[in-house]
Amino acid sequence: MRRIALAAAFAFLAACGPQTGDMPTMADRPLLPEDARIIAPDEPYSAERDAGADVDAAFARASERGTRVLVLFGGNWCPDCRILSGFMEIPEFADWLDATYEVVKVDVGRYDRNMDVAARFGFAELEGVPTVVVADAEGRIVNRGTSAEWRTARERTPQEALDYFARYAAEAPSADAETAVIARR
Repeated sequence: MRRIALAAAFAFLAACGPQTGDMPTMADRPLLPEDARIIAPDEPYSAERDAGADVDAAFARASERGTRVLVLFGGNWCPDCRILSGFMEIPEFADWLDATYEVVKVDVGRYDRNMDVAARFGFAELEGVPTVVVADAEGRIVNRGTSAEWRTARERTPQEALDYFARYAAEAPSADAETAVIARR
């Protein structure tokens, strides 16, 4: 009887959990040989870019295309920022991101650059980098509470990153979702 109850509970939980059938997956074909290394780009963040304008343009494109906005706050000095960027440059991953998100990388320097852009997303300060923000085209933040999860990118796999981004590409914003300032004033 106890086994039947446990089996029923597991079946219920499996049915109520996230359905991954529509999520992209790279698990059905090897991404890289097991001994391959992810190449972390040297400088995925640019201090020369106008991050505020880049964010504004991303929200405008998202509104036109019906995509989400993915903002990565980071710095070139941060190995986890560079590793996450390396994951995102894997061709299959990059193609999926291009179809699903408007991606903006915001260089925060040593937490002394573009803090006004971070404030637009409700951050008085960043706890660390990379900080990942996913928002819908209206600026409603979808992944609040998990934005600092990628500070351990070096301990993660490209598939885990893809699964994370796929989850938030499909998840509806909560009724009380914070809203980013999507146009500079």
